[in-house]
Amino acid sequence: MLRGDKKEEYILVDVRTPAEYEEEHLPGARLIPLNELDQRSGELDRQRKVVVYCRSGRRSLGGAILLCNQNFWEVYNLVGGVMNWPYEKVKGSPEEAEEFFKDTREIKELLLFALQMEKASQTFYLQSAQKVEEKGVKDLLEKLSRVEERHAEHLHTKLKDIWPEAPPLRALKESEFMEGALSLSQSILTIQEKPPQEKIEVLEIALEKECKAFDLYQQMADKIVSPLRGLFRDLAKQERGHIDELSMFL
Repeated sequence: MLRGDKKEEYILVDVRTPAEYEEEHLPGARLIPLNELDQRSGELDRQRKVVVYCRSGRRSLGGAILLCNQNFWEVYNLVGGVMNWPYEKVKGSPEEAEEFFKDTREIKELLLFALQMEKASQTFYLQSAQKVEEKGVKDLLEKLSRVEERHAEHLHTKLKDIWPEAPPLRALKESEFMEGALSLSQSILTIQEKPPQEKIEVLEIALEKECKAFDLYQQMADKIVSPLRGLFRDLAKQERGHIDELSMFL
């Protein structure tokens, strides 16, 4: 249901505690602890469908009933909760997105920062490809690098629309962090120490990065105002598309 959500019809709400959320959560989920849901339900759009989850599905059932009593028309409870979720999860607190972008205020600064993260991801895949010998793995890493390059080109086009004097794409340096707040230098060091030998290892690395990127952009979209909200929702959608594409190879 979430994978087919092309129009952002659904809101994913985690009703556990902040500590539980930080330990692991579903990518893109918004944290509203159950004991705060009654007071904070106004943060949710009643015109959208709400998927509520917790550890096992019990607390979230209570949350779903609460929302129904507050005139939310379409609410779903994730049976089995996080314990029964067989797909990707990510770590981190909701405040990390705010902290990560704390020094960027204008739309051009946010776009530039996102672009530099995409370039960092491209560099990671290119350098990783140089560290492996198996042709299939090398080819996959190079393909992933081209995907990040196209994403950076898309962001650069958006940047030029609002900042015609923006430097050429090739002149922009990558950031220290890749999309998803993963350290570029640390990630490259990990690859150097233990180069991936099979495609599955590369896919797992890529999936972790894309899930964190989706989570970061989704959190940013929830925290900022228009017109940036639409931009970061679009970035989140693209990252989720990458997750789906990579998942097909597993």
